[in-house]
Order: sequence, then C-alpha cells, then structure tokens
Amino acid sequence: MKNPHQLSISISIALLLTACGGGSSSTTTTDPVSKPALKQINSNTELENLIKQQMLETYGTAYANYGGCTSDACIMEIPVAASATTGTTTSAASAASDSASNVSSTNTQETNVDEADRIKTDGTYLYTTATDQPNVRIFKTNDASNTLVKDLPLGNDTNARLTGLYLEGGKLAALAEEQQYYSMWNNWFMPSYWQNQQSQMYLLNVANPENPTQTTKLTLDGQVISSRLIGSTLYLATRHSPSLSGLVQYPTTEAAATANRNRINSATLADFLPDYQINDGSKNAMFDGTDCFMTQYTDKKSYQTSIISLLAIDLNSPTPTPQGKCFAGDTETLYASTDAIYLATTSYSYPSTTPAIASTSVSSSSGTSTSIAYYAPSITTDFHKFSLAGGINYRGSGRVDGHLGWQQEQKPFRMSEYQNVLRVITYTGDNNLTTNPSPAHLTTFQENTANQSLDMMATLPNSTRPTALGKPGEQIYATRFLGNKGYLVTFRTTDPLYLLDLSNPADPYIASELKIDGYSDYLHPVGDNYLLGIGKDAIAVDGGDSGRGAWYQGVKLSLINITDPANPSEQQKIIIGKRGTETAVSQSHHALTTLQQGNTLQVALPISLHESASNYLSGASTYYNWTQDELYRLNINTQTGTMQALTPIVSEAAVANSYSSYQWQNDRSVMIGEFIHYLHGDKVISQAW
Repeated sequence: MKNPHQLSISISIALLLTACGGGSSSTTTTDPVSKPALKQINSNTELENLIKQQMLETYGTAYANYGGCTSDACIMEIPVAASATTGTTTSAASAASDSASNVSSTNTQETNVDEADRIKTDGTYLYTTATDQPNVRIFKTNDASNTLVKDLPLGNDTNARLTGLYLEGGKLAALAEEQQYYSMWNNWFMPSYWQNQQSQMYLLNVANPENPTQTTKLTLDGQVISSRLIGSTLYLATRHSPSLSGLVQYPTTEAAATANRNRINSATLADFLPDYQINDGSKNAMFDGTDCFMTQYTDKKSYQTSIISLLAIDLNSPTPTPQGKCFAGDTETLYASTDAIYLATTSYSYPSTTPAIASTSVSSSSGTSTSIAYYAPSITTDFHKFSLAGGINYRGSGRVDGHLGWQQEQKPFRMSEYQNVLRVITYTGDNNLTTNPSPAHLTTFQENTANQSLDMMATLPNSTRPTALGKPGEQIYATRFLGNKGYLVTFRTTDPLYLLDLSNPADPYIASELKIDGYSDYLHPVGDNYLLGIGKDAIAVDGGDSGRGAWYQGVKLSLINITDPANPSEQQKIIIGKRGTETAVSQSHHALTTLQQGNTLQVALPISLHESASNYLSGASTYYNWTQDELYRLNINTQTGTMQALTPIVSEAAVANSYSSYQWQNDRSVMIGEFIHYLHGDKVISQAW
C-alpha cells in the first residue's frame, strides 16, 4: 500500500500555497471559496493553531491498513545539534563582467539577476566547487594555463556538498546542503523527506584569492529550493517541514494516533518554525507569527505541512542575518526580476475514482532520469508576487490553468516580468490527441494594489485569437521571453517554434510559426536578429521515443533568423553526434558559455559524444556507443548569421570497453580574453580560444 501521507497528498494536493490564487477568466478554473490573496497572520496564536491543524490532519489519524514502517525508524528524531552541511552560491560580479570586460559570466535568465553555479570568475581566478567533497577549489589562470592555488574545505561534514557559488566584489558565497542521493523533486510530495533538513551559506573573504578566509557560516532550517543574487543581496527560498521528537510518522493504531495528537497539542510555535544560526552560535527564530502568511482556501484540507521562507541576506553586512517573510504552504519554483520575486506552485486534485500517483520519472532530453510530479487533468498554478524594494513585501497572487511543465530546470523560464506585467506560459494539454486543441496557454497579469491580486489581462488563445499554441498531443519544451517578444517550442514529431508579439499585453498574438525538424530545450538570443536553439534532432517515425512519433538523434544547434518576426527561418543548423549524444545545456542553462567579441559570439557547450559504431542493427532507434566527452566550440557571426565550428576540447575519450564518467552533466567553462577554461569534474583544461 502507498505511504498514506503520500496517497492523501496525491488525491487532495490542496497545498496551502497552491490553493490560493487570483485573476479570473472564462478559461481559468476558479473556486468559489478560494480568495485570490494570501492572508497575513495576525498573531503567533493564529499561526500556531494553523500549523497544529495541519499536523493533526497528517499525523493524528491511525492508518490501520497501512503495512509500512512501524519500527523506531518511523519515530521522528530531532538532532541535538545541527549538522554542518554545505551549499553553493553564484556570482553577481561575474554576471556583469562580460559587458564590462572581456570575461564571460554565468548564463542567467535575467540581466543583473545572478544565479548560483559551480564556477565563478573575477577575470583572473576561477572559483569552483568540488564534485565529491564540500570544498571550494580556486585556480589562477594565466592565458592558456591554470594553477590550483587553494583547495579549501568548508565545514567538517564529509557528506555535505556545495550546490553553487556567488561572487560579489571580494566576497564568495557558497551554498551547501547534505548530499542527496535522489533529487529533492523526486520526493516533493513526501513530508518526511523535508524534515530535519538544513542548508548552509559560507561567506568567504577572497580579497586575496590564494589565502581566502571564512567570515561567516549561516545555518538555516529547511532546504534551499532556489536562490538569486541582486546587487549585494542574496535571496533564498527554503522549505521546512516541522517535526517533533517522538512523533510516529505513520500511526497504525489509535493509541499511536492519540499519542501523536497529545504531542502536537502540547508543542509551542517555536517547535514548528525554522531557526537560523550564525557561526554555530545559539539558535534564533527567523520569524514572528506576524511575518507569515496563510492561504484562504477553505473547502479542502492540506495533507502536507511546510513553511516556505523567502529570505534576503545582505552580503555586505558585518553580520549577514536572514530577513524576510514566510507562509504555510509550498512552492516548487522561483522566478526573479530585478524588482520582484514570484513563487509558483501547481495545485491539482483527482476525482475520487482516479488512481493517484505522486511522482514518476521520465527520460529527459539529456538521456537521464528526471524527477517530475505526475499531473492529473484538473490542474491550476498559483503565482505569488513579492516586491524587493525596501525589503520583501507581499503584493498579490494570481492563478492560471495548467502547470509549468515537467522539467524543473525549465520552470522559471515559463515566467517573465516586463514593464510591470507578468507573462506566463503553462501546459494545458495531455496526450489525448482529440480532447485539448491547444496544449499551451499564454496569460498576462498586472498587479492590482487595491485587492492584493494579480489581475488577468489576457490569455492566448482566446475567442478573438483562437489559433492554438501547439498541436494536440504536443508538449512544451523551450520557452523564452525577450523584451516584448515571446518564444515557445512544442514538439511531437517536429518542432513548431511560435513567435509571440507581447507589445500589447492586453492583446498578445502569434506573430508566426516555424516548423523544423527536432526540438529545442533551450533558446538563447544571438544579437538582435537571431535565436539559437539547443536540443535534439529527430526522425519522424511511427511510435518513436515514448510513443512521441519520432526518434531523438544527436544534439542539434539551430540558428533561427527572427529579423522579420512574421517570417522566421532556420538560417543554419549543426547536428552533433548520433543518437545517444547529450549536452549539459539540456539539463542546465548554466552549462552554456558565451562571450561577444566584436561581431562574433563565441559559444561553448559541454557534449557527451556518441558516434562510435553500435553493436546493434542500424536505424533511427539505434543508440551509438560513447566516443568522448568534450567542450564543443563555435563562432557565430551576429551580423551575417553564420556558425563556424571549432575543434572541440576533449576531456575524456573512450578506450576499449570504457564508459563515460558522466561528469559531463556538471561541466562548465569560462572565457577570459582570448582563452577558454573548461571545468570537467575537478580539473580545469585551459587553451587559446
């Protein structure tokens, strides 16, 4: 039998956050008892009662037929002392460096909004995270060479791993957490997974990169979901599931359920809320009850208790203390502009006769198993806006039909704020070729300060502009918003690229549609007139991968001419390798490195090349053997729209009966002047561009 908490979550995933929403439309699911805005908690007592109610719903009922864990392992234990975990941060300094100097930066969704990655540079030194230990490794570059000058352990927990770095001036922030053997998204609907989780931020003074010093260790209750750096302020979204010592997670008898209820009712608010510690000192409360919010969803119960914290940390402060807001609910992705942060979560419910599945795994375009939430047909997604001026302040909420797709990496790209308008693309289709003519929908929102809501301005398609976004049975792949334009890739057997005109957010429309072979996982602007699509080539056949009607082939680079938005064309394409070839860009946009040099855009992307002869019969469905891992390089002339491939930099090559180490998934690169530095595993390969 299923985990009872997981089963109840699947059937009634009325997560407190996802249950609220705003905006209305004739095409948008509405709930007469659901108010659009989050409600601010009035007192500590109100928040304590809310959390206790959720805990009682989850742990206060006996599951007599549950045949799962009944041993002491099912009893919650609260650690006596917080274990040191490590994490990663990203660099705002590097994000701006390519425009100010001859140095590339982390590839980010929005300008001036930095994102955590495993490599940062100040133009001379490379700051990297180790792959198998919680260490920061610093390399000094010298044209076509590099030297490891520091290998610095952070903390003493060998099971911790750094998840990303930020570089701001002479400060390096490293985010860390306990090593996870499964993606946290694979356990999204399991409350027990999120209990007793902690995250760390290590702040280092790197004024002298060869002798860095740790100035601060900040430990937070909860796991970091996402982060951004704007100026010198680090923003973190964390998720914390309250736990109580001695609580039986899966009570199978009324006696155990009664004991749970007594334990919950005797607890105080401080037992539930997340704390923080600075330099392993005393624990401090992150919030007062009035710093928190709750949803106003009244017709369903929540079976998952989480505290979402949205925190701001000033890296220039002598004592970097987290400040922000919290709410009882859940969120699964974060999008940030320079002015606001939006938290989004999908809410869905099943009819009582529908079997529930909490999560599953699918093969991503990168060829790896990707954790996803299984979405039922009745789906809505809520968005909550928090402005950043003068601290973190809640501004309003909105709701749309559909969800943000299956790939966690691509979810933030489904959202964009431009001139105070939020634009969102959601997946609203399914694999039934007849029931849903448009698998994707565009929605625009504007803030209504009077009602604390995000009011819907327009949807696409609509009665006036009924042309579907995608064909029945297609799914959303790459999306990108650039200024007043939007770009959307859907795919089943071919790649329709939709160009959206958003210049009037109250009346958006499809400017054009381009059909080409294969599909793109990621879209990148190339000058003013071109768009680079990175994904897979495909051969249309009956059946195909997962019944998609096509077999994926090698990695495809497609340069799209968008000079005339009404008549786009594929200017040039490059196919890399055979079936089985992968690129790390399909897993993380941070793997793509670019640097504009005059009229030339230098582009580098990690590739795991498969083109050696297969042991099986040849054909569209045949996987080729691994050949080598490499950094693929090309120059794109942004004036003429021509791509020229350069000799790749090989990091690993196949020998007899050998296999890839799969380190390519975390490969990165940095361009400094006329030189390229390729991070593969823990080694850096340097050479002239």
